[in-house]
Amino acid sequence: MAGQGRPIAMGVSAIKIGATGDGVPGTVLEALPNPLKNAVSFNFADPTEVKIEIEGSDVPLYSSFKKDSTDYVEFSIPTPDNETIAKLMGGTHDTTTKDLWKEAVTLPSINQTFLMESEVHNGKKVVYTIVNGKVVAKLGQAPTADNAETILVRVYKQAAISEAGVTGYAFSREVVAV
Repeated sequence: MAGQGRPIAMGVSAIKIGATGDGVPGTVLEALPNPLKNAVSFNFADPTEVKIEIEGSDVPLYSSFKKDSTDYVEFSIPTPDNETIAKLMGGTHDTTTKDLWKEAVTLPSINQTFLMESEVHNGKKVVYTIVNGKVVAKLGQAPTADNAETILVRVYKQAAISEAGVTGYAFSREVVAV
């Protein structure tokens, strides 16, 4: 029966991105290289309180909440190939005479569906999806004697609005029996 039992969501087995759908997650997603161990995080912002305070009272007349920043998922990929860098940072990947990535002249606007799967534990995995993600990436760690080069990737959650103007969910978490 659906919803039975608590999943153990630990480890990352796959991160995939692809073209967004029409207000829904894209269906053709490509796997990215596995992320650096323990280098994946959810950065979902706490809401900020907006209140109307009145004289003579320690409690507000009215209280509401708003989001001040955009939620995002962040991860690092060690030793990325140039194709992956171009996919996540924009620019061009030239393979005609050599394996050369050239950065974009201006900051690219990259919108993708993002999907991350946990490792399977007790016959279940958890699948996290950002329907319409704004992908922003940069070279993070430079190669050193003890550390590999990394690319730091953030996928910001954006509204999922269809061409017909229907607003759908922007993020989901699905428990899948395997």
